[in-house]
Amino acid sequence: MLPQGYVSSSLPFWAVLIPLLGAVGIAFVKEKQSNLYTYGVAGITFLVVIVMYPMVAQGNKLFLLVDTGLQVKLAFMADGLSILAGLISVTGWLLASAFAVEYMRSEHSLRRYNLFSLLSLTGMMGVVFTANLFSLYIFFELLSVASYVMVIHEETKESLVAGLTYLFMGICGGLILLFSIIATYGIVGSGDLYQVLGGLKGHPLLPYIFWGYIIGFGVKAGLFPVHVWLPVAHPVAPSPASALLSGIMIKAGAYGIFRTIYTIIGVEVLNHSNLMSALLILALINIVLGSAVAIRQTEIKKMLAYSSISQIGYVILGAALLTPQGMMGGILHIFNHAIIKITLFLCAGAFIHQTGLRQLKDLRGIGSRMPITMICFTMAALSMIGLPPFNGFISKWFLALGALEVRKVGSYSAWVGITCLVTLLLSSFMNLVYYGPIIYGGWFTASKADKHDQQSALEGHGSHSDTSKNDDPNLWMKIPLLALGLSTLFFGIFPQLPLNLARQISSLFFH
Repeated sequence: MLPQGYVSSSLPFWAVLIPLLGAVGIAFVKEKQSNLYTYGVAGITFLVVIVMYPMVAQGNKLFLLVDTGLQVKLAFMADGLSILAGLISVTGWLLASAFAVEYMRSEHSLRRYNLFSLLSLTGMMGVVFTANLFSLYIFFELLSVASYVMVIHEETKESLVAGLTYLFMGICGGLILLFSIIATYGIVGSGDLYQVLGGLKGHPLLPYIFWGYIIGFGVKAGLFPVHVWLPVAHPVAPSPASALLSGIMIKAGAYGIFRTIYTIIGVEVLNHSNLMSALLILALINIVLGSAVAIRQTEIKKMLAYSSISQIGYVILGAALLTPQGMMGGILHIFNHAIIKITLFLCAGAFIHQTGLRQLKDLRGIGSRMPITMICFTMAALSMIGLPPFNGFISKWFLALGALEVRKVGSYSAWVGITCLVTLLLSSFMNLVYYGPIIYGGWFTASKADKHDQQSALEGHGSHSDTSKNDDPNLWMKIPLLALGLSTLFFGIFPQLPLNLARQISSLFFH
């Protein structure tokens, strides 16, 4: 029987099943072809999600109930929030997989890496397209365990320690999340996402259940103070995996927090509560703390990892403001930050792959050696700062509008809104502090090798190193970089696709 307002469709189920079947099929693929195989499976999954988009954009909600023969339901759905998260996730996976065809070509254990990449994609698709809490938990745990193997792929001591931290935090978060899911089943009598709304209202366990969901999902999102795994795990993974971890997988946690507030517990229940005030404070801490620590970093991937902690704060802030514009801003930042951060991590991977350079001081003059890569990095960095006409500006604009309307909506006092607005402005300035020198140094400062050549020329020495050669990567790496870099500009000028979905989602909860 279909829930009210839903139409029958197997597409959400296929979006989950295809990468799972792909993971099984990789056993029959030659190891050297496994990168290309993963790219193909991600492409097919992308097509399935693309087919769903116009159906959901027209206001439809897709649903499929799979009869497992057990008492537990296995149901899949696609609404505005899940299609937005699913679309940006599979698109990011497709481009990162294309990048990995060349980047991972000489790496060891390629079949293992791609197997767990496809399992991670299965988990991510399952999280966003599931229709009940039990299956959401199963896919959430699959995502955590499968991505752990991607973190430790290099098998260095540093990566193994980081992986252990990641796995430990993931298991602890999963157990806390399981407590809240079991409690919700027990109290409401259902775990279906289309039935549980408001069922916990007035129950004495509500605060504990709420924080169970927030902590459980918050571990994956990188929410303070359970963010400690993120800055150690992201830098040690191969760059395509780092891009997925930071750009896509942390959004599973953000997606779960949005579902907790708006689908499981409800705005009416949480409005004017200390629970949301505390979550808003944590979001503001995330924004400032992540940027403050990022400023002090000297290695590019570690800096980007701390930046992700700050940026996930924007998403949580949008959820916690409890205003229509704020919710739109948070949802838009799920989409926009994924594009920006995948671009930045893949650019960092290109720098490392082509030159071996990862220290920020060594990237001076990199624009002359890798102009296309540096152009993409520059566009993404300017977008992260929040400058128009890039897509990061759109997210921050709606978050600022959401902060200014808290008094009108009645969720917080005007001073809370002003504090949020000041924090957003401060964070943009802090982003400028740590991205600005990289952009300036990359384009307008000579590298050590260039300075050595200039000195040799002045001294009349004929020999010099060839730093004028173009070190930009080949097309397998270059095309994803260009697609992503140009997307930061395209979705800043033409934001209709994510903006229309965000507006549709917001209108369901704010009238």
